[in-house]
Amino acid sequence: MEAKHKPRNFIKNEEADVRMVGAVVGILVTLIIAVLVFYNIAGSIDTSTIDASLTGTPAQNATDDTLDQAATFFTIAPIIAIVVVAVVILNYVSKIGT
Repeated sequence: MEAKHKPRNFIKNEEADVRMVGAVVGILVTLIIAVLVFYNIAGSIDTSTIDASLTGTPAQNATDDTLDQAATFFTIAPIIAIVVVAVVILNYVSKIGT
């Protein structure tokens, strides 16, 4: 069976750059929504009743660890998205300079 479309050259395809920036913006919007939903759900967990029936505070510790890991991810993910957008902008700047 023969393919209908030939593979595109993504390096010189400006339409691919625009789609990539659109995807990054979509990811950032999704990330913002994820942050809001996660912290609203995580903040509503009542670990005191769980820990009352267990030795120590394992539920509180687990919740704190999860919040720490989420904070790390939600700090790094926007930086990665900004770097991707910066690479696209530098690509356009280098095209203008040549």
